[in-house]
Amino acid sequence: MNNQLSNISTQYRKFTKGQYVKHTQFNEFLDFFEDQDHLSRVLLQGVGIVCGFRPELIYTSRLLTGIRLSQGVAVTTDGDLLTLNDTSKISEELYVSDLKTIDIQYEEYTHFKVYEDSIVKYEPFRENNGLGNQVELWELATEKDADSDFQSITKLLDLENKYLLLYLESYEKEIKPCRGVDCDNHGVQQIRNLKVLVTTSEGITNIIGKDFLPASVDEIPKQKRLDRVQSHPLFKDDILKYGKQKRVILEKLIAEQGADTQFSYSDIKSLYSDVLVNNEYGKVIFEKINFIARLMGLPIADYQNFKDTVVNFLIQNAGFQYAYDVVKDLADTYYEIIKLLPKAFTVNLPDLNSFPKHIMLGKLIPVKQLDFSRHRFYNSAVLDEEKNVPKLQLLISRFVQQAKEFRNFTVSDDGSAQIRITPSQKFGDLSEKAVPFYYKISEEFLKTWNFGKTSNRSYTDNLTYNNSFSQDAHIQEPLIFNIDKNSFYTIEGHQGMHYQEAFQMLNQIKNEKQLGFDVMMLSMEELADNKDVFKAYFNEYIEKNPGLEHKRGVEKGGTFIIVYQSSENPVVFADFSLPYICCNPKVDVKLTLPTDVICVKSGSIPFTVYPVNGEVKAVVTTGLDGGVEKLAGGQYVFNPAKVSPQLYDKPIAFTVNGKTTTSTIKVIKEPDVQIEIVAVEYPESGSNATTVKLKVAGQGFANYNYSWDFLQNGNFVNLKPDAQGNVSYIYYNLNPSETPVITVAVNGKGCTQTVIIRNWYDGPVTIIDGITFPKGNCCEGRTPAITAYAGEFERFPLSKNSFVLTGEGTGANVLYYSWTQTDGPAVTLMNINTPTLTVKDLVIGSYEFKLTVIDAVSGVFAADLVQVDVFEG
Repeated sequence: MNNQLSNISTQYRKFTKGQYVKHTQFNEFLDFFEDQDHLSRVLLQGVGIVCGFRPELIYTSRLLTGIRLSQGVAVTTDGDLLTLNDTSKISEELYVSDLKTIDIQYEEYTHFKVYEDSIVKYEPFRENNGLGNQVELWELATEKDADSDFQSITKLLDLENKYLLLYLESYEKEIKPCRGVDCDNHGVQQIRNLKVLVTTSEGITNIIGKDFLPASVDEIPKQKRLDRVQSHPLFKDDILKYGKQKRVILEKLIAEQGADTQFSYSDIKSLYSDVLVNNEYGKVIFEKINFIARLMGLPIADYQNFKDTVVNFLIQNAGFQYAYDVVKDLADTYYEIIKLLPKAFTVNLPDLNSFPKHIMLGKLIPVKQLDFSRHRFYNSAVLDEEKNVPKLQLLISRFVQQAKEFRNFTVSDDGSAQIRITPSQKFGDLSEKAVPFYYKISEEFLKTWNFGKTSNRSYTDNLTYNNSFSQDAHIQEPLIFNIDKNSFYTIEGHQGMHYQEAFQMLNQIKNEKQLGFDVMMLSMEELADNKDVFKAYFNEYIEKNPGLEHKRGVEKGGTFIIVYQSSENPVVFADFSLPYICCNPKVDVKLTLPTDVICVKSGSIPFTVYPVNGEVKAVVTTGLDGGVEKLAGGQYVFNPAKVSPQLYDKPIAFTVNGKTTTSTIKVIKEPDVQIEIVAVEYPESGSNATTVKLKVAGQGFANYNYSWDFLQNGNFVNLKPDAQGNVSYIYYNLNPSETPVITVAVNGKGCTQTVIIRNWYDGPVTIIDGITFPKGNCCEGRTPAITAYAGEFERFPLSKNSFVLTGEGTGANVLYYSWTQTDGPAVTLMNINTPTLTVKDLVIGSYEFKLTVIDAVSGVFAADLVQVDVFEG
């Protein structure tokens, strides 16, 4: 048999007037346009059944008396357009075909006979890939077309094992002999007989290809397939079964073992690992996906490597929920795939030899809606407006990437993790959600995540925990942009952290970005005297709030729950969420401060708290001091001197009884500059001018404002040092016996440092801790007599990590104190301008500290040294 498109004509000749046309020239003309017509159907429209051709069995007295086949339209892979037709007019002219009509609703076939394809020997009807015997075939005929060779349809047996076909019997027939004067009106007749055939299951197996019969989805095609177009995964058994992953229901723990049972992280971990073990880490889904991938000629996913990664990941005490999540992700990807399968019957370049002259109409007695033995319509890519096949291919590639790039990262509590909240979606396909952080992100991975973004070349716009492929602000910081369309917050990075640090960081992000959810902490051990409404005992909470579920985040208006074992084992090992705000106190709490900005050296200021016995805490990272102090009488105050330097210039938030308040305060560091007189130009003969030259130094000194009182009369003048810190002032008719005290007010960010320079006329002076007095010992021992006592030699164990030295000064009503370290390893000094010095962050070694006591009026001072040893213990 020679198919129409087996050899395609690519050119033809035009004829001129009076030209003698040979048969080869004319046939070339016909072949070209017929080939183009067939090619247009196959490549620009599609192949298979367009519509109709539905069989219906007609019974009379429970006997099959007819097979009714509705009118339809189909296109073979050779470009033949098939429809049922009937003879409308019999030609009386010799060798001219009968005229047909397609204006019919159906044909009813009442007779059949054995069909022998002895002329064409159509390859799909032959066993052994077209080289063996013909499969069993029977031809159907209507009552008017049946002759003596046909028998009644009532004798057609084993109907359950019968399948219908349309077959365009196509061959050439030489017409002989010529009659009359010439043979111009004769030629080779092109026979086109449309046959309705019946075959068996063995026959249909041979026609399609033996390896394409429905089988388990783990079957790997091994034999040659004749019909390469019909080989669609949709026809495989169970391919559309979702394989949804079972939920982990926490309430089972309480229901099965009782609320008095003490649970641990291992009990929760077992809930997740049992689900994964029971479904073999998604093995069935891998088998289905890989079967589809093989049929479509795409790479397959490596199940064994994925399983090994997940098994190793489950060894960790925290983060095991992510192993559950990744298998759920794969199931969600598969769900997207099977939604597209029924729509993905697009073939770009259909195999021309798949069904060149036949169309399968399906099982004679249908048993299900989707019949592998009935050709669908495989439309051309030009008609695939939804791009279903490219979407399907991309999703399969995403599945492969997900299995490959799930990373076996280590969840640790070393403080290196950072919490990130990413806006996402509660509902919809996985493609529309943020990319989970447990995948190794690459450009190749991002290209498979969302078909729309990849098609628009914006695949780097996929939101992730850390997207290094886009520097756009709306990708790096999505929470500062409009998130009205986002119904979910993906929360990642907290597992493995200290629960208090995670809680504080989550609330800090939530408050700064004004996000609509709440945070709750659950302990696996009972809590004694717990006043924190955002902390609860696991068993009690589960009883009161059933429905907790791990979602790797929380929906808007929900509660995000972090779980830890105990105060001795404070690491977050799991998280859950509720779809509603839970456990806020019934009574509102309030907290106010007199100011929202305060200088670090200012005194303590009181909190106003409601309820009055509420517990106040600063929302700061573990290890840092937020400045909250509770006095002996129960009053809470804010002490800026206690605030850790890392928190300077940052708003500090507070909670009352564990509930977040709106009050914040910012601690501003006072200016820290040094001012000294570097030269005094005394009056020379004939001059009454004394010039004082000063030097200002210190980090950022140029950023401050300076007010100077040179005349000791309370009148300040603004005078800023030059870039090198130089300032000069000229005194006229200065009386040396009444040298004025120079006072400088250094102002920065609302905080003021006061520098006083005294007795400068006799020579240069210096400054100790913001108080100026002459260098050397010019004032030491003068009236009034100032004394300083730093204490006696002391020894402290390293285990204390801090100690206190108490000094003493006498000789004046107003004394200034200044502690400095003169020897020993580096440590942290606190309260250096008070009689009591606190020394922290100890290391083993010998130390020396100096206490300087200064009279605030005269500048007379005294100093004393004390030695300290720190030993291991």
